[in-house]
Amino acid sequence: MQVIKIIRDINSSLGVKLPRIQAEEARLRLIKAGILLKAKKIIKNRDFVYLPISDSASLVNILEDLEYQIEYQVFPDELLKPSIIDSLKLEFPDEPWEEISVKFDQIGEIGLLRLDSELTSKAFRLKVGTKILSAYPKINSVLNKLDITEGIKRTFPIEFLAGEEKYESWHKEYGVLIKVDLKNAYFNPRLAEEHRRLSLEVTNDDRILDLFTGVGPFSLHCAKEHHCEVIAVDINPYAIKNLNASIKRNKLKGSIIPIIGDAGKVFRENRYFDRIIINLPNHSINYLAYASKLVKNGGIITFYQFVEKNIQPPQSLVSIIDEKLKNVCTYDILTNRVGREVSPSRIQVNVDLRIYNE
Repeated sequence: MQVIKIIRDINSSLGVKLPRIQAEEARLRLIKAGILLKAKKIIKNRDFVYLPISDSASLVNILEDLEYQIEYQVFPDELLKPSIIDSLKLEFPDEPWEEISVKFDQIGEIGLLRLDSELTSKAFRLKVGTKILSAYPKINSVLNKLDITEGIKRTFPIEFLAGEEKYESWHKEYGVLIKVDLKNAYFNPRLAEEHRRLSLEVTNDDRILDLFTGVGPFSLHCAKEHHCEVIAVDINPYAIKNLNASIKRNKLKGSIIPIIGDAGKVFRENRYFDRIIINLPNHSINYLAYASKLVKNGGIITFYQFVEKNIQPPQSLVSIIDEKLKNVCTYDILTNRVGREVSPSRIQVNVDLRIYNE
């Protein structure tokens, strides 16, 4: 296999370029080999993914059956800047540094950390917040996610750390403006690439049902890109309130009809939709039978499901899908791939099904 090296920039780092369809498999192999740079963010575009690595000598063995190129890229920092980490270690030498990963997401003007409150001291977390404010001028509020997303409204407990105490902001993904309320409504900035990917697969005149829409990122991306009709459903009124604000703010080609209601009960069997999105990863698979009665013959159901790593995902989902759709419809699996790592023991699997119900 020919490997191409391209020097991009004096600030660039060594990376591997792969087709998107092979990227997750490559990422897992590089982690196992210990050469994926976790301090750098992975770069993605429509067709390719760039993975930051520390060494290329062993790639021929690790990625021998994949299509890859070695390239130098300017990878953004995933963790705090090294100078900040070094100063924190001097100030807080007793913190359990071997177990701490100081990652954060920038959501509009808010920096959202994920520091374990049982593992770290409050003084440490407050200091991290102030250092983020100093190092990242576009951030004016720093919050900390204390626990997992939970409850029917899919919110999570938040700790205010520094700056202006606010929970709402405007977040931008590929030109789509999304009104976010982190305290009261579900939103995950780490799904930006998936929001974009799905919107590019939609076509004009498609009728789309977005179940468990949250603040509506899937709906907004689809309607921004295409002359389509989207019905977006969520039981959380705060989520729909934010979606309505985003609809007014964006110049949409298509239309979005927001509905406050139970996503599993709001429609009866009608075969109306070309595509249905189910983004409730703890329970999405339980709504397949319901969704299959709402989608057109030949239509697509896209769903996201958490699975345990030790049961050989994503293949492990196939038997569960068979069980859920037995005597309901037939189907083809169009895609069945690992989307992201949720925790050391869990991953999210992204699945597209074509449904035949006649």
